[in-house]
Amino acid sequence: MIKRLNGKYEKKVIDYLNLEKEINTFNIQELKNYGFENVFYKIYSDVDEKGNINGLLFKCFEYLTFYAHGEFDVDGFCKLILEMEFSEISGKSSCVDEIAKKLRLLKYRKAHLCRLDHIDEKSQNIDSNLKLRKISIFNIKKVVSLYEQIGEFQNTTIEGLRSNLRSGRGYCIEDRKKVISMAKSTAENKNTAMIIGVGTHPKYRNKGLATKCLLKLCKELLEENIKPCLFYDNEDAGKLYRKLGFQTIDDWSIYYKN
Repeated sequence: MIKRLNGKYEKKVIDYLNLEKEINTFNIQELKNYGFENVFYKIYSDVDEKGNINGLLFKCFEYLTFYAHGEFDVDGFCKLILEMEFSEISGKSSCVDEIAKKLRLLKYRKAHLCRLDHIDEKSQNIDSNLKLRKISIFNIKKVVSLYEQIGEFQNTTIEGLRSNLRSGRGYCIEDRKKVISMAKSTAENKNTAMIIGVGTHPKYRNKGLATKCLLKLCKELLEENIKPCLFYDNEDAGKLYRKLGFQTIDDWSIYYKN
């Protein structure tokens, strides 16, 4: 029977998500942030007679995320989703693709999920005299300004960036009192962290600056036994990440209602 879960299922949900820690990095962080008793954040599962959960549907405002390890009740979850107001549903492709097919969702985007176990030593020789700085409240406005200069990025706000940094960290490079390159992490937990916001101002590209920021960040995480993970859907970015040592471990799908 598919039902909304409450706090008594917390351990079972966490254990279930930890079956594939990397793919669930954001789910684990949101559960930690919002819990079970929240107006805008709800968790549903197919619970059998023994209390075991089979598949998890997360609803945060109008955004849905689905995860399952093994078989799940496709028809049951689709029936529940049709009763909801939502704008998109995302998750591990092998799961979400089944739901999207049943719901006839045709507009979608695909991404690859990667994990870094160790850094390729050949990628560490970057010739740059520009110094790395940690992203903090002292340069956060400059980082927001860089977001506005990178066409591939959605604009962010100071509060949005602060929210990311509360569960992560970041490094940047400045030139002439402007942040020109950066790499950040968010949703950090004892096992994994999600890398986000890797980019360089268009006028400063092809100099290895973003790679320098990313290397510093990933070295620090690995030294703490935290595995860096990231999503990418751009092949040029994929080449950079693979060069550093990132390996693709799964695929991610985002389907849009309209």
